[in-house]
Amino acid sequence: MSQTILEVFGETLTEALKSRTLTKCSRWVEHRRIIGSGPYTFRKHPWCREIHDATAEYVFAQKCAQVGVSETAINRSMFTLAELKRDVLYVLPTRSNASDFSKARFGSAVNQSPYLKNLFVDTNNFALKSTGINNLYIRGSRGDSNLKSVPASLLVLDELDEMQDGQIWLALDRLSGQDIKNVLAISNPTLPGRGINQHFIESTQDHYFFKCPCCGRTTELVWPDCMEIRGETQSDSRCDDSYIKCKECGGKLPHESKPDWLRDAFWRSTNPTADKNKRGFYINQLYSMTVRPGELASLYHAGRGDEVAAFKFITSRIGIPFIGDGAQVTDAMLNAAIGSHSMSDLRPEDGSRLITLGIDQGKTCYWVVIEWDAPRHVVDLNAEATGRLLACGKFNEEEWGHAYRLMREWQVRACVIDADPQISEARRFARKFPGWVWLSRYRKGVSARESVVHDDGKDAPIATVDRANWLTVSLGRFKVNPPTLILPRDIPQEYRDHVKSLVRTYKKNASGDLVADFVNSGADHYAHAANYAEIALSFATIAKTTQTIKRAL
Repeated sequence: MSQTILEVFGETLTEALKSRTLTKCSRWVEHRRIIGSGPYTFRKHPWCREIHDATAEYVFAQKCAQVGVSETAINRSMFTLAELKRDVLYVLPTRSNASDFSKARFGSAVNQSPYLKNLFVDTNNFALKSTGINNLYIRGSRGDSNLKSVPASLLVLDELDEMQDGQIWLALDRLSGQDIKNVLAISNPTLPGRGINQHFIESTQDHYFFKCPCCGRTTELVWPDCMEIRGETQSDSRCDDSYIKCKECGGKLPHESKPDWLRDAFWRSTNPTADKNKRGFYINQLYSMTVRPGELASLYHAGRGDEVAAFKFITSRIGIPFIGDGAQVTDAMLNAAIGSHSMSDLRPEDGSRLITLGIDQGKTCYWVVIEWDAPRHVVDLNAEATGRLLACGKFNEEEWGHAYRLMREWQVRACVIDADPQISEARRFARKFPGWVWLSRYRKGVSARESVVHDDGKDAPIATVDRANWLTVSLGRFKVNPPTLILPRDIPQEYRDHVKSLVRTYKKNASGDLVADFVNSGADHYAHAANYAEIALSFATIAKTTQTIKRAL
């Protein structure tokens, strides 16, 4: 039956009155979004209500997986478009991530909610969604052109730790011309003091507190203090007997009654000196209504002795940064590697010694000379060889003659030099020593310690190598007992600092799998120069070639 004019007018008036009351994002989403078979609700994610409504200019959420925070970012974006009438820039790590988000997460949100269906007039372009008045720009962070000329008053950075700093600052620059601007950054953390954790440390550091039903004290859920872990292995059936407990009194907090004992939970700042314009939230899966304690116990056991599994558990389930054992070279390791020789010892008189040179070039070029003791006819030369770092140093970009002198002074058998940024100088250097010098570029996708060598037509062979795999080898020389690279007693402090700067972590590859990677906490040039000297060892015993040189297994 068709509606009368009076009925249509009544519905229009009711809708207009309702809209005037939906001034908070949390209230708006409860009335405007349909998820699953009913209205959006905070029943399973009560901690998300405050994140929806936070008014600070910068809002950071250091989170675990599956606690509703990613959905919060979508809701705040929709609210900004619909009610505040402002543009939104939603940034994900890659273009592929952005496309998947647009089709799956955003598309699903719109298709399930009649109000949102009517709100958008154009949803066909995955990178641009329009209400006819305002726009939602969906971008991948990789590639500067994706973020240029995109005005927005709300910037959402989804999975911040998978983006590079330069990309983040470029996205932030998109807000510079706006009178009203807000940033929402969310991510699983990776390393302490980096990415989302750095921003969280500088923020209000809000934690989610509640009153313990056992002892009545105000407390929070933290790992591992609030878990009674049962079982011994991932598949141990006793994992199901694990439970959450109060860290104040040890009392059991039943998973099934979480909605009851978290009913009056609240966010509390733990950083009273923070800039109030930087609001930070932290939540972990101990609070989850859907993840049972037995599941957490099983995943914890899976991470014992498996660093990749441990990284996933700590960062994705507990939502805190992770550094594995041996992920970073320490002063103790370097001290154990100090030998009795000096960088001022006599230079070699002929070319009989197996010496390699690595150069990390730039405005300042850093170099490292290593002598190797390698047995003949071994399966894996780098694995079997031990080395002595004979000398290291640096020269500026106008002093390339120094590199030529190093080749002669040390009777270098093989040299690997960073190909960029001064590619012309590097090529000229390689042409001067044909068969002794290789340029190098780090690339993803080169398997194991394979070095794919090609000539770019400039008579300068370029070795393409995987950065993480080779750094694992060169830095790993300090992590074994005894060390397989001995340092001179007068090694510069700068060398030590550069080597300690690199930290092993894990990042998702194109297939979504976690693979090892190294990030730096400061300058790392000497570490890369030593890495190039390590790579040079694989070339030192061969003739000039344009073939693929693979690790023999």
